[in-house]
Amino acid sequence: MIEVYRLTKFFPKEERYGMISDIKRSANSVVHNIAEGFGRYEKRDKTRFYKISRGSCYEIISQTLVSLALKYINQDEKINLVTGYREVINELDSMIKSIENRKNP
Repeated sequence: MIEVYRLTKFFPKEERYGMISDIKRSANSVVHNIAEGFGRYEKRDKTRFYKISRGSCYEIISQTLVSLALKYINQDEKINLVTGYREVINELDSMIKSIENRKNP
């Protein structure tokens, strides 16, 4: 999330209410939905928030590719963001599978 905020400081000012707002919203969604899912007790609630977070990761990847195409970021910055969010997706997938495979108490 911090990297998204750092990079968007250099986006064109006309993107303030467009791409900048969208990608920051997605980055916040990832973090906050993980936190909310962690705080939930029921399996279904937990996984629902983790799945929302996972979807937001894919939004960031898409927004990153658009940012590269528009030359708002360079190839190295794209690789760093995409790699980082793919790692988050993998961790979320593991958490979701682990929770879904648990037996109910």
